[in-house]
Amino acid sequence: MNEQQHGIMTKSAVLSIAALLYTVKMAGPALGAIKQAFPGVSPIMIQQLLTIPPMMMIVGSLVTARLQQVIPKKKILYIGILLQIICGIMPAFYGDITFMLITRVFFGLGYGMTFPLASSLIADLFEGKERDAMMGYKSAVGAAAGVVFQMLGGFLAAIDWRYNFLGLLILIPIYLMVLYKVPEPEKAPVVKTATGSRFGGITSTTWFIYAFNMVFNILQYSFITNVALVMASEKIGGPAQAGTVLTIFTVAALIAGVFYGKISQLFKEYTLALAFAFLGAAFLVIAHYNTYEMFLLGAILYGLGFGTYNPEITIRTIKSVDKSAVTVAMSFFVCSMGIGQFGSPFLVYIATILGFGGPKATWMIVAPTCVALCLLMIIANVFIGSKNKTKKLQG
Repeated sequence: MNEQQHGIMTKSAVLSIAALLYTVKMAGPALGAIKQAFPGVSPIMIQQLLTIPPMMMIVGSLVTARLQQVIPKKKILYIGILLQIICGIMPAFYGDITFMLITRVFFGLGYGMTFPLASSLIADLFEGKERDAMMGYKSAVGAAAGVVFQMLGGFLAAIDWRYNFLGLLILIPIYLMVLYKVPEPEKAPVVKTATGSRFGGITSTTWFIYAFNMVFNILQYSFITNVALVMASEKIGGPAQAGTVLTIFTVAALIAGVFYGKISQLFKEYTLALAFAFLGAAFLVIAHYNTYEMFLLGAILYGLGFGTYNPEITIRTIKSVDKSAVTVAMSFFVCSMGIGQFGSPFLVYIATILGFGGPKATWMIVAPTCVALCLLMIIANVFIGSKNKTKKLQG
């Protein structure tokens, strides 16, 4: 395939799909107002407006893995986006908390159906360095969309909490761009090889990546779930300061995504180790310091690590399978991410067993684990590189 085949409009349309991966953030700022509107509803049930879509993401990604075998990928995208738009805006007009939770189930299904296609279409339409750069841009677009959705959601919720759901009308232009500017990729012929175990075209290397990605999400998601609680309990800052820290992390992830292509060319096989170096440094900072400024520094380091890891692990997943199996591979990849994020809060039990206490207990495990993984990856790459050089000399 010619790497220059697709123009700027096609690339923009393909990258716009990445914005769909952060639509869940829209409802976050409205939760407080929704709780006030339904004072008899428990906070846990209110929080399910945010937790149901990621759980349904697992189901939706598996649906995509199955549907892509029988219908074109663009049609799956149409279904996924329409589910997000229609079910996403319905609470703006009507419904109690039960009705809203039902709509979030179908919203999450559409969310999960689109998630693996954001990477799969890039793998289908682009190759080589252009593909790697597009993966970085995808992460950057997603990070930028996360900031926009949070700000827009907060602005609309300040007027009326039901208006918050109208913010998802912003997905209509994305739907139109997909409809008119994203080409349907050619269906790649299935190529069977003798190496690696197969399950729907997935190799043993891919399964290892899934396990690794699950561990990564167990570790990294502790930042998202704990940062506001830690800042409040340690009197570092309130909701506004916690919101700023999370925004800074998103901006740093955006920057890392934009420059990922050059980062990967510079660090090559050590790119993943670099990501964990950033993450390890981030958790060390926020685990041992209790000032707002240090939490901002930690957020920057965390964002750089997160923004470097995402495109790198996605590309490794894509390279581990035949092109015909990319969508299936990315669907299971999304599942590993969802399972890891769901399991992240259980780290506190491990921390308790190891004797750590307090609001930062989880980070006391995450910080050294990230550093250890970084060192292990460096050692492994040095060993593999040395082994390959020896083979070449012997050959």
